[in-house]
Amino acid sequence: MDVKLEMFRNESESVSFEAGQPIFHEGDSGDAMYVILEGEVEISIGGELVETLAAGQPFGEMALVDQSPRLVTAIAKMPTVLASVPLKRFLYMVEETPYFSVQIMKVMAERLRTLNSWRMSHVSAR
Repeated sequence: MDVKLEMFRNESESVSFEAGQPIFHEGDSGDAMYVILEGEVEISIGGELVETLAAGQPFGEMALVDQSPRLVTAIAKMPTVLASVPLKRFLYMVEETPYFSVQIMKVMAERLRTLNSWRMSHVSAR
């Protein structure tokens, strides 16, 4: 994924996860999106790796946008520090920061393309 949210690099409030620790699971409710400040996060579906995200990359935004359960599981690949963006802050940033809104749309488009490609490779492998 090419989009990185550099606006969070100096985030003072963060959440830390140890290697192997789940951040959220498929089916969980989505009360926040995250931006990786340090470390890496593995994104999987049904226990199969879809992609690995690195510093500056956001994830978990779809559940905030459509208020649906999480589609993927996110697990810290190594000790990882995340900026947590709860719904209220997310909505404020969308309203007040056009650049943020465009970046989130780009993230969602890239993520949908990645998921579609992953699904197509699994359908053809069957």
